[in-house]
Amino acid sequence: TVQEVCCSPEIIQVLALQDQGATLTNEVPYTSAGTIFRTSGQFTDLQNLPFPVHFDGSSIVAGQNVYVSSLALQFVCCVYTPATTVTLMPQTINGTVTGVSSSGSYQIYNVTLASYNLFPTLAAQPLQTNTLNSPGTVVVYVDSSTQMFNSTPLSVGSLLRFNGLIFDDSGTLRMACAQVNDGVAE
Repeated sequence: TVQEVCCSPEIIQVLALQDQGATLTNEVPYTSAGTIFRTSGQFTDLQNLPFPVHFDGSSIVAGQNVYVSSLALQFVCCVYTPATTVTLMPQTINGTVTGVSSSGSYQIYNVTLASYNLFPTLAAQPLQTNTLNSPGTVVVYVDSSTQMFNSTPLSVGSLLRFNGLIFDDSGTLRMACAQVNDGVAE
Protein backbone atom coordinates (compact mmCIF):
# COMPACT_ATOMS: atom_id res chain seq x y z
CA THR A 1 0.00 0.00 0.00
CA VAL A 2 1.34 3.41 -0.89
CA GLN A 3 1.70 5.30 2.36
CA GLU A 4 2.74 8.64 1.02
CA VAL A 5 4.30 10.24 -1.98
CA CYS A 6 6.66 12.86 -0.63
CA CYS A 7 9.38 15.23 -1.57
CA SER A 8 8.99 14.82 -5.35
CA PRO A 9 6.93 12.82 -7.82
CA GLU A 10 9.91 10.49 -8.21
CA ILE A 11 9.86 9.24 -4.60
CA ILE A 12 7.34 6.64 -3.42
CA GLN A 13 7.21 5.79 0.28
CA VAL A 14 5.70 2.31 0.62
CA LEU A 15 4.24 0.76 3.75
CA ALA A 16 4.96 -2.90 3.15
CA LEU A 17 2.14 -5.27 4.01
CA GLN A 18 4.14 -8.24 2.78
CA ASP A 19 7.89 -8.40 2.28
CA GLN A 20 10.05 -10.99 0.60
CA GLY A 21 13.76 -11.08 1.27
CA ALA A 22 15.86 -9.32 3.87
CA THR A 23 14.38 -6.03 4.94
CA LEU A 24 15.17 -3.88 7.92
CA THR A 25 11.97 -1.88 7.97
CA ASN A 26 8.37 -2.04 6.80
CA GLU A 27 8.70 1.37 5.15
CA VAL A 28 10.86 1.58 2.05
CA PRO A 29 11.42 4.72 -0.04
CA TYR A 30 11.67 3.94 -3.75
CA THR A 31 12.76 6.14 -6.59
CA SER A 32 10.44 5.78 -9.56
CA ALA A 33 12.70 7.38 -12.17
CA GLY A 34 12.76 4.87 -15.04
CA THR A 35 10.17 2.63 -13.39
CA ILE A 36 7.60 0.71 -15.44
CA PHE A 37 4.06 1.35 -14.18
CA ARG A 38 1.32 -1.14 -14.99
CA THR A 39 -2.02 -2.48 -13.79
CA SER A 40 -2.98 -5.95 -12.61
CA GLY A 41 -3.39 -8.44 -15.46
CA GLN A 42 -6.76 -9.42 -13.98
CA PHE A 43 -8.25 -6.36 -15.74
CA THR A 44 -8.17 -6.59 -19.53
CA ASP A 45 -10.90 -4.12 -20.58
CA LEU A 46 -9.70 -0.89 -18.96
CA GLN A 47 -9.60 1.10 -22.22
CA ASN A 48 -13.43 0.94 -22.46
CA LEU A 49 -14.10 2.65 -19.13
CA PRO A 50 -15.90 6.01 -19.39
CA PHE A 51 -12.95 7.85 -17.83
CA PRO A 52 -9.29 8.10 -18.90
CA VAL A 53 -7.38 5.26 -17.25
CA HIS A 54 -3.96 6.52 -16.23
CA PHE A 55 -1.44 5.07 -13.75
CA ASP A 56 2.12 6.31 -13.45
CA GLY A 57 4.34 8.22 -11.04
CA SER A 58 2.32 11.40 -11.47
CA SER A 59 -1.04 9.74 -10.69
CA ILE A 60 -0.18 7.44 -7.79
CA VAL A 61 -1.91 8.44 -4.55
CA ALA A 62 -1.62 7.47 -0.91
CA GLY A 63 -3.87 4.51 -0.15
CA GLN A 64 -3.60 2.68 -3.47
CA ASN A 65 -2.66 -0.99 -3.28
CA VAL A 66 0.53 -1.47 -5.29
CA TYR A 67 3.12 -4.17 -5.79
CA VAL A 68 6.65 -2.81 -6.05
CA SER A 69 9.48 -4.90 -7.41
CA SER A 70 13.14 -4.00 -7.28
CA LEU A 71 16.39 -5.68 -8.19
CA ALA A 72 18.24 -4.29 -5.18
CA LEU A 73 17.47 -2.93 -1.76
CA GLN A 74 19.52 -0.13 -0.28
CA PHE A 75 19.23 0.92 3.34
CA VAL A 76 21.45 3.98 3.30
CA CYS A 77 20.33 7.39 4.52
CA CYS A 78 18.99 9.53 1.69
CA VAL A 79 19.62 6.84 -0.96
CA TYR A 80 16.45 5.39 -2.42
CA THR A 81 15.89 1.91 -3.76
CA PRO A 82 15.23 1.96 -7.50
CA ALA A 83 11.82 0.44 -8.26
CA THR A 84 11.83 -1.76 -11.36
CA THR A 85 8.04 -2.01 -11.66
CA VAL A 86 5.06 -0.64 -9.77
CA THR A 87 1.85 -2.58 -10.40
CA LEU A 88 -1.56 -1.26 -9.37
CA MET A 89 -3.33 -4.15 -7.61
CA PRO A 90 -7.01 -4.73 -6.79
CA GLN A 91 -8.21 -3.61 -3.39
CA THR A 92 -11.46 -3.71 -1.45
CA ILE A 93 -13.33 -0.68 -0.16
CA ASN A 94 -16.30 -0.71 2.21
CA GLY A 95 -18.83 2.08 1.99
CA THR A 96 -22.32 3.41 1.44
CA VAL A 97 -23.77 4.16 -1.99
CA THR A 98 -24.72 7.85 -2.14
CA GLY A 99 -25.52 8.21 -5.84
CA VAL A 100 -26.34 6.08 -8.88
CA SER A 101 -26.02 6.92 -12.59
CA SER A 102 -24.96 5.22 -15.82
CA SER A 103 -22.71 5.76 -18.81
CA GLY A 104 -22.90 3.38 -21.76
CA SER A 105 -22.72 -0.18 -20.44
CA TYR A 106 -21.55 0.95 -16.98
CA GLN A 107 -23.57 1.54 -13.84
CA ILE A 108 -21.82 4.21 -11.79
CA TYR A 109 -22.01 4.35 -7.99
CA ASN A 110 -20.76 7.17 -5.80
CA VAL A 111 -19.54 5.48 -2.62
CA THR A 112 -18.79 7.23 0.67
CA LEU A 113 -15.99 5.24 2.30
CA ALA A 114 -16.05 3.80 5.80
CA SER A 115 -14.25 6.07 8.28
CA TYR A 116 -11.29 3.69 8.70
CA ASN A 117 -10.40 3.65 5.00
CA LEU A 118 -6.82 4.61 4.07
CA PHE A 119 -7.64 7.26 1.45
CA PRO A 120 -9.11 9.90 3.80
CA THR A 121 -6.66 9.00 6.56
CA LEU A 122 -3.55 9.32 4.39
CA ALA A 123 -4.81 12.33 2.42
CA ALA A 124 -4.50 14.36 5.62
CA GLN A 125 -0.78 13.56 5.94
CA PRO A 126 1.66 16.37 5.08
CA LEU A 127 3.81 16.45 1.95
CA GLN A 128 1.36 14.70 -0.40
CA THR A 129 2.22 15.59 -4.00
CA ASN A 130 -1.09 14.32 -5.43
CA THR A 131 -4.11 15.70 -3.62
CA LEU A 132 -7.63 14.33 -3.77
CA ASN A 133 -10.74 16.47 -4.22
CA SER A 134 -12.84 14.21 -1.98
CA PRO A 135 -10.68 11.48 -0.37
CA GLY A 136 -13.70 9.94 1.40
CA THR A 137 -15.50 9.16 -1.88
CA VAL A 138 -14.83 6.70 -4.70
CA VAL A 139 -16.74 6.59 -8.00
CA VAL A 140 -17.25 2.88 -8.79
CA TYR A 141 -17.85 1.55 -12.32
CA VAL A 142 -19.74 -1.76 -12.62
CA ASP A 143 -20.52 -3.61 -15.85
CA SER A 144 -21.76 -7.05 -16.92
CA SER A 145 -18.36 -8.65 -16.21
CA THR A 146 -18.46 -7.59 -12.52
CA GLN A 147 -19.07 -10.53 -10.17
CA MET A 148 -22.10 -9.81 -8.00
CA PHE A 149 -22.03 -11.56 -4.60
CA ASN A 150 -24.21 -9.05 -2.79
CA SER A 151 -27.59 -9.92 -1.26
CA THR A 152 -28.65 -6.28 -0.87
CA PRO A 153 -29.45 -4.20 -3.97
CA LEU A 154 -27.05 -1.68 -5.42
CA SER A 155 -29.01 1.44 -4.58
CA VAL A 156 -28.65 4.68 -2.64
CA GLY A 157 -28.14 3.84 1.04
CA SER A 158 -26.75 0.32 0.43
CA LEU A 159 -23.69 -0.69 2.46
CA LEU A 160 -21.42 -2.68 0.14
CA ARG A 161 -17.84 -3.80 -0.45
CA PHE A 162 -16.34 -3.22 -3.88
CA ASN A 163 -13.14 -4.83 -5.15
CA GLY A 164 -11.18 -3.49 -8.09
CA LEU A 165 -8.49 -1.12 -9.30
CA ILE A 166 -8.60 2.44 -7.97
CA PHE A 167 -7.27 5.22 -10.18
CA ASP A 168 -6.68 8.90 -9.49
CA ASP A 169 -8.46 10.88 -12.21
CA SER A 170 -7.23 14.44 -11.59
CA GLY A 171 -8.08 14.28 -7.88
CA THR A 172 -11.15 12.01 -8.15
CA LEU A 173 -10.83 8.36 -7.07
CA ARG A 174 -12.41 5.99 -9.61
CA MET A 175 -12.65 2.20 -9.38
CA ALA A 176 -12.86 -0.33 -12.19
CA CYS A 177 -14.91 -2.85 -10.19
CA ALA A 178 -14.43 -6.61 -10.49
CA GLN A 179 -16.57 -7.79 -7.58
CA VAL A 180 -19.38 -6.54 -5.29
CA ASN A 181 -20.12 -8.04 -1.87
CA ASP A 182 -22.35 -7.10 1.04
CA GLY A 183 -20.78 -4.42 3.17
CA VAL A 184 -19.56 -4.63 6.73
CA ALA A 185 -21.02 -2.25 9.33
CA GLU A 186 -18.44 -0.04 11.07
